[in-house]
Amino acid sequence: MKNVLILEDDSFQIQRIENLIKEVFPEIIAYSAQTYSEGVEQFNEHQPFSFFIMDIDLGNNPEMKDGLDFARYIRSLPEYEFAPMIYISSVSNRLEEAFVTTHCYDFIKKPYMNETIIKSINKMLLMPEPLPPVLDVKGVNSSRLHIITKEIIYIESIGHNLIIHTADNSYLSKSESLKKVISQLPANFVQCHKSYIVNTNHTLQYNISDKSICISGVKDRIPVGRKFREYWDNQ
Repeated sequence: MKNVLILEDDSFQIQRIENLIKEVFPEIIAYSAQTYSEGVEQFNEHQPFSFFIMDIDLGNNPEMKDGLDFARYIRSLPEYEFAPMIYISSVSNRLEEAFVTTHCYDFIKKPYMNETIIKSINKMLLMPEPLPPVLDVKGVNSSRLHIITKEIIYIESIGHNLIIHTADNSYLSKSESLKKVISQLPANFVQCHKSYIVNTNHTLQYNISDKSICISGVKDRIPVGRKFREYWDNQ
């Protein structure tokens, strides 16, 4: 299966494209968002994505961020530097900006025919798949660990070592700091304690009374340190 992310402020257009994908491309799973922040959230939760379909103008939204801002965010990630992008928009005067700044692969002007969308998606399917983002850290005996970030539930610091916990295994990393590791991770990874980083896509509940986090599939609760409580108290 392949994942596609649709970023479009018009719910009718989203439904139209999703229905078309279900009918013509059963091998594709479509995820959608109507704002920049929703797009980032969907991206972090469901990646890797094979390609993106985006409207340039996301209308009057309080974030003041549009499809090009989202595309720049995607392009800032090394594994998505060349990910295929389709722009669908009625704003043709920003076409040059779209090509120059984010190197989109195709542009469809509204209004459009279904056949135009189908043709463009077929072109995207011929592009090479992006590799899933990985955390590259030191292992033991001079080895390297390459762990798919989506699979990481939380990271624990013990002394000078890190324990990286996934649903299926735990990995020992030698002589790495949490500060260095979190710089390699996407925005859904948040430090909650001097000894813990958690993947917020796996957090079930924050207990404000005892300042601890419940994580899916993890028996013990993760403590939240005083320095990090403001973030969690506002979630």
